[in-house]
Amino acid sequence: MLEDLHGQNPLSLRQVLLYQLIEILQNHPQGGRAATVVSLGIDPDEAAALVEAARVRLRLTPRQRTAAEEMEDHWKHGRLRRAARLAAELPLDGGQDPLLARRLACIAARIRETNVALDAARRFERAGNAEAAADRYLRAARLAGDCSRATRGLVRTHRPAEGTPGALSVNLTAESVTLAWPGDTDLTSWRIIRVTRDTQQRPASLAEINEQAKDGAPRDLRPPFGDEVRYAVFPVRDGVVDSPPLVSRALLVAPEVSGLRTTDGRARIEATWTQPTAAVGVSVALTGPDGRTSQIDALGSGCTAHGLRTGEHHLRIRCRYRTSDGEEVESPGVRARVTVHPWPSPVLKLTATAQVGCVQFGWTGGEDADVRLVEWPGEPPVPGTELPGPPSELPVPLPWKHTSAGRVPQPGTLTRITAVAVLGERAVAGPSIRIEAPRPVTALTVERTGMGLARVTFDWPGDAGQLSVVREQDGHREEHRVTRTVFLREGLLIPVGPTKAHIRVTPTVRTTSATVVPPACAETTLPADIAIAYCILPGARRRLRRKPAIVRVTLSSPPGESATDLPEFVLVARDDGASPPVRPRHPADGTTVLRLSGEELHHAGTIEREIAVGACRPPYALRGFLLGGRAASVRLEEPSPATLVVR
Repeated sequence: MLEDLHGQNPLSLRQVLLYQLIEILQNHPQGGRAATVVSLGIDPDEAAALVEAARVRLRLTPRQRTAAEEMEDHWKHGRLRRAARLAAELPLDGGQDPLLARRLACIAARIRETNVALDAARRFERAGNAEAAADRYLRAARLAGDCSRATRGLVRTHRPAEGTPGALSVNLTAESVTLAWPGDTDLTSWRIIRVTRDTQQRPASLAEINEQAKDGAPRDLRPPFGDEVRYAVFPVRDGVVDSPPLVSRALLVAPEVSGLRTTDGRARIEATWTQPTAAVGVSVALTGPDGRTSQIDALGSGCTAHGLRTGEHHLRIRCRYRTSDGEEVESPGVRARVTVHPWPSPVLKLTATAQVGCVQFGWTGGEDADVRLVEWPGEPPVPGTELPGPPSELPVPLPWKHTSAGRVPQPGTLTRITAVAVLGERAVAGPSIRIEAPRPVTALTVERTGMGLARVTFDWPGDAGQLSVVREQDGHREEHRVTRTVFLREGLLIPVGPTKAHIRVTPTVRTTSATVVPPACAETTLPADIAIAYCILPGARRRLRRKPAIVRVTLSSPPGESATDLPEFVLVARDDGASPPVRPRHPADGTTVLRLSGEELHHAGTIEREIAVGACRPPYALRGFLLGGRAASVRLEEPSPATLVVR
């Protein structure tokens, strides 16, 4: 700047310095003294003259000094109206400064020329001659680049035809307006003006746009939301408007909602969106199949309409903006078409009735739907949840076998069953229920071991953790819980009385909240402790020989037990010549020397019989066996083997 001043006039730098020193002295309490001037570094020979200059020069207010300092800059950049306003602030007589006088005269002359062009343009515009009016407005804009009348006139006379896009396109986003036009968009060679529509309260306002997006595109980052605007792009050469502007279409700065999504439900429509930050609210209108329109309450980011008829509905979502005048303006609106489909009635209650090996399901609700029972993977949806996907996306129906008694679950499973009501492409989740199907207990046997105990054996059912063994005897019930590890390690012994007992083994359930499908019961009856005892009584000696040995067979049973269907008792002798003789190993391993039927034992209780003398030659071994009937359930009490050898 200093270099430019020196190039125009070598004395300019001295004049600027004197201008600054005079201001300092006029504002200094002792500015009228030469010593004060010398203290500022001034040559003493010039001190008196500078003091006199500060005294006679008119004192400027801060506003007047600012006008004096800025007027020339605005003149150079074509801002004639601003330069004229600053010139009017100056109290100086132009005759005292030739340069200033010439500048003030130039400003006044150009102002008159500009006003003449504006008046002519207005007359042509009123006469309907837009082309001539535009030419005069362009001349005024070239003379006064900051003339708002010329700018508004150019915008009016160069608007694009209605219904056709202009060369200048505008794109409204949620926060800004982006501009684009053919060719170079370098802002140094263009001037962008935003013209806000005039209202009853205020005339059309102008604002210059100098902002750019990250990609370099011109952008208005602070548009007046709720107002209607136009944008004009003026080609500029050497700081002056060079040709008519590119003018955009009228644009209402009322961005719409974005990300609109709609879904339908049972007699319901749901919509969600993203509301622009500048919007003060959203209005939603819903038009039904009958043509009636109703307003729906919206809560910023969404709305829900209930109680709707099946059919096609139309949504119109408009954003509300408050203008600078305090008025509320709505955007044109975003429209969406949503079809409310028929939805199935949900299943209200799901029940399960278990029987041995199968289960029967029942439910209420779902009258107009295809009710499917499915095993939902993971956590099932909450009852009443709408499932808008196609039925093919639902879990497959329960693959359990059907019988006349019900459905047969896989043994050893714990399944959560969910009822789903399906109608067309829509489905609604219903309640869920747990079904537990324990594995059955197999190969159950019970046998007495003596001392009031019985051994229980069976095949452990799969991965069951615990079983329940129940003994019912003499009108009493006793339960024993046994775990898998203990059973496999130690087996199972339970106390029993001598009477008949009923033994039942069942697996325990894994959860208390499930319907248990009991497997076929593993049960057996332990017969009463019925025993047949025998012993050998040696025969009496006579003079030359001994009488034949006697066998005593005794039947014993608990009081009140009917010992029927008893086995046959046989006594077998074996004389193989060995010493001592070997005992028979089975009923056919020797000679049968005695046979008593079960009926005989039942009626007699105790029977004594002689052993045939000629059956075997001493020494021989005897042994009794039980055959037929309930031989496996009757205990045979044998004497000491030494007493069973006849010599």
